Amino acid sequence: MLKHEIVPCPRCNRAFECRVNSIHRCQCSDVPLTLEERFRISEKYQGCLCENCLRELKAVMQEQPDAPL
Repeated sequence: MLKHEIVPCPRCNRAFECRVNSIHRCQCSDVPLTLEERFRISEKYQGCLCENCLRELKAVMQEQPDAPL
């Protein structure tokens, strides 16, 4: 992946700017995830997800810990 690349979110298919080489400036760094949350998301989705999807998945995992993603 390039330094800044426009990619589709594998969950919602919306395009967003992924800054994998500048993770501290990436939109995903605004969504604090536990190691368990990261693991569960990575089991279901390959690649980076957009901020909206990360927030939605985090909310689902907090409200219903055993719910499928």
